[in-house]
Amino acid sequence: MPFIRESWYPASWSSSLGAEPVARTFLGEEVVLYRDSQGTAVALSNICPHRFAALAKGKLHGDAIACPYHGLRFGPDGRCVHNPHGPATGAIRVRSYSLVERHGMVWIWMGQAENADPAKIPVLSAREDAQFDWVEGYLHVEGNYQLVIDNLLDLTHVEFLHPFLADPSDTFPTEVTCHEEGEQVISQYNRPQCKRTPLVAGLWNDAPEVISLLSVMRWQAPANLVQRNCFDVARHADMANAHVQVPFCHLLTPETETTTHYFWAGGRNQLQGVPAVSEGFRLGVEGAFKNEDEPMIADVQGRMKGRELFDMKPLLLPIDKSAVLARRRVSALLKAELA
Repeated sequence: MPFIRESWYPASWSSSLGAEPVARTFLGEEVVLYRDSQGTAVALSNICPHRFAALAKGKLHGDAIACPYHGLRFGPDGRCVHNPHGPATGAIRVRSYSLVERHGMVWIWMGQAENADPAKIPVLSAREDAQFDWVEGYLHVEGNYQLVIDNLLDLTHVEFLHPFLADPSDTFPTEVTCHEEGEQVISQYNRPQCKRTPLVAGLWNDAPEVISLLSVMRWQAPANLVQRNCFDVARHADMANAHVQVPFCHLLTPETETTTHYFWAGGRNQLQGVPAVSEGFRLGVEGAFKNEDEPMIADVQGRMKGRELFDMKPLLLPIDKSAVLARRRVSALLKAELA
């Protein structure tokens, strides 16, 4: 399966990247990430051109990384700056990738370097909103990135898979809608009445037993999703200004055809600045992703046995509309890029 390459992808949370080299695979390409002596993020091909050793297993010498096998050193621009066995000519080099740090994320451009326009980085305005306290996380998913997108755009699965986020015994009706807006596919999950959940109870001390919920998920190619969850009293009319607001960023990078890097961030506008609340929030959200979503996606990936989703002729329900629209857009972008 080809990947969309002319795009910015999340490579690492800024807070997680230091001077220690980190090996990651993006879109099937092996990359080493590190920060130079000035703190600037660097991304190079992780494969030494001499005997193909992993540069990430080497050490930094100033701003250059040394191959652990024969000692060749490569600078942040990919050029060899030291060759213990001869001249360090311009012909000895590895690929250097364009990086930009924004919204607390290190973004990597996987396409042609001359097309790396920072204006194309997804806008994550909630990440810059001072009313929200944020926690961040990372999950390695044993599944194709489009299966993760399917999961995130289908907000109805929350009722069945996530007891921390929804009460399985809740029988109040749900309204699910989907539409396209510019380059985005938007899935909306509306519950004017629903049972209070552990997530809400942890952020709203005097929450009534029955509340209202509006969840809006926005997908933008290739694999970036922004979610706004709003909670208030039952049948609240102004959900855009709800009492409890919990935004999420779900940022995905394909690792291989069957594995995905999943970077997530969750915010809250209640009980800000309380470390115990932040940790409880982080553990609850991480548990839902790690112990419920990921095993389900991995199981589905295994059962597909390398086949494409639509080749298996899946039963399509009305709740699948947003995921189908996103897949069609990915297919169109791939076709245009490969033309």
